[in-house]
Amino acid sequence: MYNKVKLFIIECVDPMDLINERSEAKALEQVCKIFGHKVANLTAYSEEDLRKFCLYIASIDSDHGTSDDNMMPLCIHISAHGNKDGIEFGSDFLKWRDMFEAMKPIFTDMNDYDGDVFVSISSCEAGNQGLDRLIADEWEHTGKIDPPLYIFTTSDAGGVRWDDAVVSWTVFYHRLANIRHFSKDNVQQVLDNIHQCIGNEITYFRWDKMRADYLYYNPKQDDE
Repeated sequence: MYNKVKLFIIECVDPMDLINERSEAKALEQVCKIFGHKVANLTAYSEEDLRKFCLYIASIDSDHGTSDDNMMPLCIHISAHGNKDGIEFGSDFLKWRDMFEAMKPIFTDMNDYDGDVFVSISSCEAGNQGLDRLIADEWEHTGKIDPPLYIFTTSDAGGVRWDDAVVSWTVFYHRLANIRHFSKDNVQQVLDNIHQCIGNEITYFRWDKMRADYLYYNPKQDDE
C-alpha cells in the first residue's frame, strides 16, 4: 500500500511572520490533506508550548485508531526560525540539547503507537541539529529510548527562504505519499528529486539498528 502518514506540525511563527501571514504549517496542512495524509497543526509560542505538545503527541495510542491506520507512519514536523545552534520558540531559544530534552517524550514514551516514527525539522541550518548524536548516546548509555527511523532536515549550510521551504516540504510529503516502502533507496530518490527540481536540500539521518547509530545522507553526495 502507499505511504500516507499521520503528520503533526508544530510551528512557531514570530510576530512579524504572524502579522504578514507567513505560515509554513497552514500551507502544508492544506496540501498534505489533499495528498491523503492525516494532519494536525499546532502553534507553539514558547518552550513550554513545545514541551506540552511533544508530551501530548507521545500519548498517542494505536488502540484508539482503526485497523486501517494503526500502522501508518507518524511524522512530527517542527518549523521555526533558528540557526546551527538551535531553534527559536517565541522569545525562547532552545539549543539542540534543550530540543532533545523537550522532545524526549517522543523518543521514549510512544510505546503505545505501532507505526514507524519520523521527525522533520524545518529551520535555517537545521542539518546541524545534533539530535542524532544525542539519541545515539542515550541509546548507548541507557537503552531507554526508541530512535525515530528518520530525522529529516533542511540544509546544514546557510539560510532557507520561507517560500522555498514550503515548496520543498510540499514536494517531500507528496512524494512520500506515493512510495510503497520507506526503504533507503526510495527515500534517497525523493530527496535527490527535490534537489534536482527545486535546488533545495533536504537531508536525512537514518537509524541503523545494526550500528546503533544514525547514517547521514545529503542529495549532493552519492550515498550515506
